[in-house]
Amino acid sequence: MISSSVNRQIGSIFLIVGTEIGAGVLALPILIAHVGVVLGTLLLLFAWALMLFTALLVCEANSNLGEGVSFATMAGKFLGKSGKLFLTVIFWCTLSTIAMAYISAAGSTFQSMLHISAWSTSSVFVLIFGACVVLGTKTVDYVNRVLLSLKLGVFLLAILLLFSDLSFVNLKIHGAGTAIISSFPAIITAFILHNIIPSVRGYLKNDKVALRRVIIIGSLIPLLLYVFWVIAIIGNIPAHGANSFDLLFSKGNDANVGDLLDIISANTSSSLIVAAINFVATISVTTSFLGTSLSLYHFVQDLLGRKTHNHVYNTLLPIALTFIIPLLIVIINPNIFIMALSYAGVGATILFVLIPILIIKQMIKTGHNFSSSILHNQLILNLAFIIGLGVIFIQFWSF
Repeated sequence: MISSSVNRQIGSIFLIVGTEIGAGVLALPILIAHVGVVLGTLLLLFAWALMLFTALLVCEANSNLGEGVSFATMAGKFLGKSGKLFLTVIFWCTLSTIAMAYISAAGSTFQSMLHISAWSTSSVFVLIFGACVVLGTKTVDYVNRVLLSLKLGVFLLAILLLFSDLSFVNLKIHGAGTAIISSFPAIITAFILHNIIPSVRGYLKNDKVALRRVIIIGSLIPLLLYVFWVIAIIGNIPAHGANSFDLLFSKGNDANVGDLLDIISANTSSSLIVAAINFVATISVTTSFLGTSLSLYHFVQDLLGRKTHNHVYNTLLPIALTFIIPLLIVIINPNIFIMALSYAGVGATILFVLIPILIIKQMIKTGHNFSSSILHNQLILNLAFIIGLGVIFIQFWSF
């Protein structure tokens, strides 16, 4: 076993942090304002614990297969051809829905800042950054590297600036306790790191101890930042009045990132705070879209068979399935952000909660020697599986 260096572990932690903190962070204040800061923080803790546990399950399963093994291969290995086919369908649906959420968020964000129509800003956004994806991973890497190096620093700056203007009276907002039920599926999407575990494992040279360590630390950092972010945002927006959360609540699932930005701008006299929040929103939407669409674009290419010199299979169909269809749906329904995240939460629950548990149960049957007893504890596995089914039921019940 080759021990991974501290430098690689630090790099892996930042990779996980960058993956989790995406455009979904912009939805958290809107979702948690419905339930209040106290219940919202408990909800974040619960979602984090569930997704961390299943991430460790993925880590256990993936570490016992060959390097570079994907989710589809894992499903095929443990759940058979039907399991692999099911995962393939759910994977495309989930990533497409997430892409819709990010395109919607981009349109709303740029509409708020530039005061032009959401459909035109969404179209230009997809055209520019979709072109980066089509040009290849190297182009996305360079663009993403620059943006990610700025995102975390400005994100921390925005939290500090918001805390300097925070009103503790605003934190007394309690919201509706029943909103916990409808908010949970979308909150799940803020803790997705499972899809990069195979890549991180390879980077750490299959050091299982280091892999578990970076997963725990890498998921804990976003949790802490989310809590401070939510408190900072809610503490700067009154519960009632002309520019309050009442306005967001009245919009229901049509509330979007631009609405949140407008309300923050109306409640602060600091142009620096407004600029920092707008910057965080812009970078978060862009980096999230680049990562998601790159994964989806390559997934579709692999699905279609990457036929040599066939531009229809290599480029045109992947472009249609990755960019055009999600964009058209967003143009028809520009404020699909929250709803798309909620349905993406259902797909994420199936992919990253239910399927890992089913895989682990198959490993238990084969007598696999687990690295930790908690990973094959039937009570915990069954409880997590029931919670996962509950998340799916909640979303369709809410609809």
